[in-house]
Amino acid sequence: MPHETALSLKHPAALRYFYEVAKAGSFRQAAEHTHIAVSAINRHVKHLEDQVGILLFERGRGRSGLRLTAAGEIFLHHVKRAMSELAAASSELDALRGLHRGTVNFGVNEGIWRELLPHLLLGFKKAHPDIDYRITVGNSSRLVELVQEDEIDFALAFNPQLNAGLEVLVKRNVESGVMVPRTHPLAKRKSIRLSECAAYDLVMPDASLALRATLDQMFARAGIKPRVVLTTNSYEIMRSATEAGVGIAILTQHLFHHAHARRGAAFVPIREALIGPQVLACCARKGRHLSGAALAMIAQMESALKDEAGP
Repeated sequence: MPHETALSLKHPAALRYFYEVAKAGSFRQAAEHTHIAVSAINRHVKHLEDQVGILLFERGRGRSGLRLTAAGEIFLHHVKRAMSELAAASSELDALRGLHRGTVNFGVNEGIWRELLPHLLLGFKKAHPDIDYRITVGNSSRLVELVQEDEIDFALAFNPQLNAGLEVLVKRNVESGVMVPRTHPLAKRKSIRLSECAAYDLVMPDASLALRATLDQMFARAGIKPRVVLTTNSYEIMRSATEAGVGIAILTQHLFHHAHARRGAAFVPIREALIGPQVLACCARKGRHLSGAALAMIAQMESALKDEAGP
C-alpha cells in the first residue's frame, strides 16, 4: 500500500484528546477536564499514534512518567496552531452571520489587570455584549512564551523581551513613579529624584517579577542601596502595604487616573536623567491570524492608552 503524503485522520476527536493530555501532563487529569473516561482518551490517543506511525508520548511509571516524545513536541506545536486558526475562523463566521460572538484569549501582567482591565472591559462589554474573555496573568517573560506557543492570542506586558517572532501591535512609554500614602511627606510633591527614595523604607517586588530587574538597574545606575523592608511577588501586596504605611513603592504600572484617584495612596513621578521610560507593549506572534474580537479588544486598549497619555 503506497504511503500517504497527507495525514487523513479517521478520528478527529483524537487531536483534542492528545492536546488535553499534553497540556495536563496526564491521562487522568485530561479525563477530569474533558469529562471523558480515561480509557476512552487513552484509546483515542493510541489510535492517533497508530495513524501517524510514531509514539507521541513516553509512558513511564509515576506522576512524572508521561512525557511528550520529540515527535509529540512537533505534533503539539502544529495542533496548537491548527486549533488557533479554527477558533479565529469560528469567530469570523459568527461575525458574518451577524452574531458578533467570540472569545478573546489574552495575557497581562498582574498590575495591568488592576490598573487597566476592569475599566476597559466595562466599556468593551457594553459595545460587544456577546464576546467573552479568557485572561491569563503572568510575568512578561512567561506571557511572551504563551504568545509564541499560541496559548494566548496576544499579551499586554511591561518591557517584554521582543524577538523576530513577535509583532508589536501597540506600544506606549510609561514613566516610573513612587507610590506613597497620602499622608506621606512626599505625597504633595510634583516629582521626586530616585536618590530621595533612599531615605525611606521600600516595598519591593521579588525576582520573579520583571519589575525587580528594572528597579535593580535603576538603583545601580544611581549608585543607591535601597532600604528594603518588604519583598513580595504580588503587586497587590505592594500597593496594599504602601497604603498601610509599611513603606513606599516604586512602580511603572501606574496608567490610569481613574484607578488611583479613589485610592489611599499618591503617585509621584520620578525625574531622573539616568532613568528612561518603561515600555508597555501589546504583542502577538508574527503571522498569527487574530480574530475580529481580538482585534477589537486591541483597538480598545490602544484608544484607552492614547486617552490617558494626554495631548
